[in-house]
Amino acid sequence: MIKLNKKVAVLSALIAGVLVGCGGFVYTTVGGTVKGLTTTGSYLVLVNEVGYTQALSVDGSFSFRVASNASYDITVGQQPNPVNCTVANGKGKMSGEAPVNNIAVTCVPNVPLAGSLTGLGASKSLTLSMNGATQTTLTADGVFSFQTYAVNGKEYAAKVFLPPVGQVCKIQNASGVANLSSPPSNIAVTCATGVPIGGSLAGLKSGTFLTISNTLADGTTDARNLLADGAYTMSFSLSDGENYDLQITTQPTGQKCTVTNGKGKASLENPAPASAIGITCVAA
Repeated sequence: MIKLNKKVAVLSALIAGVLVGCGGFVYTTVGGTVKGLTTTGSYLVLVNEVGYTQALSVDGSFSFRVASNASYDITVGQQPNPVNCTVANGKGKMSGEAPVNNIAVTCVPNVPLAGSLTGLGASKSLTLSMNGATQTTLTADGVFSFQTYAVNGKEYAAKVFLPPVGQVCKIQNASGVANLSSPPSNIAVTCATGVPIGGSLAGLKSGTFLTISNTLADGTTDARNLLADGAYTMSFSLSDGENYDLQITTQPTGQKCTVTNGKGKASLENPAPASAIGITCVAA
């Protein structure tokens, strides 16, 4: 039994020596400090080169495990909302087993954004976006604040992400350069009656889909997938006098679909034609 235990110990030592000699099996740490997180609302996620993350909500230290001969790359995986964080000394290569602790993450205040909404219909809702990030849905007129802050000194842009059904919403003072000393609060959203764009689909084979789209006056594409026969309505209604041109952008597998009455001019006095765009699918 004693001889067997000695053999096991020797074998274990040899294996350990081989693993260490091959590299990648001796680990140390790489990290540093975070400064500037606010006491409320800050949630910073750091990520390393292989996708491991660490979340911090207060200032302090952090570290990741890393092989003693490996490269490292620490970046911000998710920015906090009230502040913007940058990483210094986040990239390098380990040269031994000594820990690296000189990575500095510095966070500076972001700029809150606010505005007002008027004209939203009863029981309707509106969703805005700020710099591409979807905001909380608004359900009533009044003053509101954007969930997403803007980086101080950087441009911001508000857009209508999902308008209320049957209404057109436009934004004044939608873009600018964020200034912490004068946070923008004059973003004005006004909604009015619009002309819905839609119609009916017939002949679509079960288990397939097609994609249709209409280009809006500002160049935005209003697109949606249709999965079954029946009535459909595009997400964005149009203002009086605005042109529409409904197109099929993706045909269903094994079928060819055509559009009838897909072009026209939206009219508040006569909205019916814009809601009578027919789509018919047949075998290809």
